[in-house]
Amino acid sequence: MKHPYLFLLAIASIVFSACGEDRAGEQPFAPTVKTVSAISEGDSCIVEGQVLTSPNSSITAVGFVIGNDTLQHELAADSVMWQFSTTARSLDEGEYYVCAFATNGIGTTYGDTLRFEVIY
Repeated sequence: MKHPYLFLLAIASIVFSACGEDRAGEQPFAPTVKTVSAISEGDSCIVEGQVLTSPNSSITAVGFVIGNDTLQHELAADSVMWQFSTTARSLDEGEYYVCAFATNGIGTTYGDTLRFEVIY
């Protein structure tokens, strides 16, 4: 054999091409989040959110930012999942806003802001 290195290179390329897709060169991105709903019931509000994408990075936290003209509070969701929800309790009467968020290894992003009213 004149060029044994070429033969070894050909064998190595065949072996490595059969090992699956190499995603090492792909860049991770922050998640994409959607605020799904805010349903007011008495002095509480059930809020739902959804992580739409989180390319190449695991979700580490999900929740909601809820507030009104004078206060803002962050609520962690019941569990870190792609579909998540929680209940804001003991709210005073008035208008509020809520926005879902998700965090992965790249950063935190927020969904659209929904408004709701508490009347009891």
